[in-house]
Formats: sequence, structure tokens, C-alpha cells
Amino acid sequence: MHTRNGVSASGERLLSESLLGDSYSPQPGSEHYGLGWSLSASDIAPKRVQHSGALSSYQAQQTIVPESGYAVAVMLNSFTTTFEHAYAISDGIIRLTEGQAPTVKTPIPTIIDFSVGLLTLLYAGLGIRGILFGKKWSDRRRHYSALRYYLRLIPQIIPIAGIGWLLFIVPELQDNSTTILDVFRLWPALAILLFVIFLCAVSITGTRMYHRIRGGISQ
Repeated sequence: MHTRNGVSASGERLLSESLLGDSYSPQPGSEHYGLGWSLSASDIAPKRVQHSGALSSYQAQQTIVPESGYAVAVMLNSFTTTFEHAYAISDGIIRLTEGQAPTVKTPIPTIIDFSVGLLTLLYAGLGIRGILFGKKWSDRRRHYSALRYYLRLIPQIIPIAGIGWLLFIVPELQDNSTTILDVFRLWPALAILLFVIFLCAVSITGTRMYHRIRGGISQ
């Protein structure tokens, strides 16, 4: 219909050309948005109209080029917060219809995920070190009062509370359809990092509390 000036494939007119044109026209106070459509920048020719949507595990992009009559719809069963893959695929296909080569850009999302992965390994290593040296850490602070000792655990308790709230409490809130799996799908690399931080914080805190209690009993 959009590529036939409002006429369906069967020949039935569903929208007038003027109404279709209005939907592609900038609205008052917003030069880049029509009626349900976002409009391409003025330096892009021919003009494109597009609409997109995304959830934690899905992404869709529809692009129409009224002048050429081409339209592209892309649906993905994934969503990457750091890059709109559906838009990039749609843009590449439109460029092919115009006789151009698709733009190949630096894989920023891959670089970001790789960096997050390295940070995850670094934090896991520091977490294991903290667990192994838990007894030594506790022995050095054996003379601390209980209050002072447990206050020193706050740096580990903060990520336990924050990440635990995000991963386990938010998905269970009333009228919230988000699940733990959705949190993971939203950004797997970051979700793994947060889970590792949470696990390390719980383990380090538990180890230090264990040695504190055990040391008090042995005395």
C-alpha cells in the first residue's frame, strides 16, 4: 500500500494520496517525525520514512523510499543495546537497491562486548583472590570491634544489594512482565559481568563473616 500510493495489491484504495503524503510530512514542532513515521535527515536522498520498535529480545525496522517504490522490513529475534542491527541491515538493503555498496563500519558492539568480557575476567580473578585471602583479611582486623569490622564489608554489600535487586527483585515486582532471562537477553555480556560481581561479592562477604565468627568462637 505504501509503495502503491495508498492502493492495495488487489487494486483497492485504502488511503488517499494526500493522507499518505501527510503521514510522511514533518509535524509541527518536529521536523524529523511524521504521523507514526520518522523521517530521514535532509542530506539523505532520496527521502526515507521509517518506523522501528524493540523489546528485550526482539527488534524490527521498516524503511520505505517513496520515490523509488522500494520498502524493506527487518525483524530480528534479538536486541543489542549498543547497536541497532535491524536499522543497519535495512540501510544496507536500501543502498543495494540504489546501486550503492552497504556501509561497513567498525564493529563497535563487538569491541564493547570484548572489553566487558575482559573486565569480567579481571573481576573474577580479583574475586577469587579475595576469597582465597579471606582468612588473612579477617586476621588483620581481628582486633576491630564487630561494628567496625562489618562496616568494612559495605563495599561488598553494596553490589549485593544493587545487583540482587536488579536481577531477582525487579522481575518479581507487580505488573512487571520482565524475567531474569529478559535481563540477560538485554545485554548478555553486561549481565554476565553483573552476575560475576554479585557472586564474588557474596562469596567474599560470606568468607570474611565466616572467619570472623570462627575466630571469635576459637577465642
